Formats: sequence, structure tokens, C-alpha cells
Amino acid sequence: MELKIKSKIFSFLKFAGFIAACVVTSIVVIAPLWLFASKKPELYSALVLAAAAIFVLRKIIVSAKKAGVKRSLFFAAKLLVVAAGFLGAYFSLVFWQRILFIVSVIAAIILFQILCRVEKNAKKVRA
Repeated sequence: MELKIKSKIFSFLKFAGFIAACVVTSIVVIAPLWLFASKKPELYSALVLAAAAIFVLRKIIVSAKKAGVKRSLFFAAKLLVVAAGFLGAYFSLVFWQRILFIVSVIAAIILFQILCRVEKNAKKVRA
């Protein structure tokens, strides 16, 4: 019986400690960020985007070192083709250019297929 009470008290203290940690974190970290974001939203947005871009670039560089240069270049080229296809499709839809939409989607698909086949042939030659 006494063991159950101690266990429940310990569980309650762990929960209370978690709540206290959340409160302290919100006061120490979140409140200054919120104040900064509300006072200078343009600068805050730019800094957050820059931090996100640095994080993504770091991840890309680390994974490129692991994968190798040729494979990374093919990945980057395919990523650019897909991004260009999406952007072309988006802007052609925004400006009501249906023909350009079809052309951009078809061109992106064809270029992606070409890149995939070139990469596949490069692997065969290497092996």
C-alpha cells in the first residue's frame, strides 16, 4: 500500500517537473522569440528562412559527401528539373496559360526521364 502511494507521488512529481520545465522553457526561449517576431516580423522571417536554408544546405552537403559526387549531381539535376516543372506549371496556371502548363509539365517529365536513363547508363558503365 505504501509503495503505491510513493509511486503515485513520484509520478505526480515527475508530471509537475515536466510542467515546470515547459513553463521555464516558454519564458526563457519562446517569449523573447515571440516578442522579436511581433516587433520586427520582416527581420524575424528573414532570419528563420536563413536558418532553415543553412540547415537544409548542411544536410545536403553531408549526404552528398556520403553518396559521392556523381550521384549527388544527378540528384541535384533531377531536383532542379522537378522544381522548374512545378514552378512553370504554377506560373502558367496563375496567368491562365493552359498551353504553357501542358508544355512545362511534359518537358519536366521528359527531362526527368532523360536524367534517369543517363544516370542508369552511367551506373552500367561504371559496374
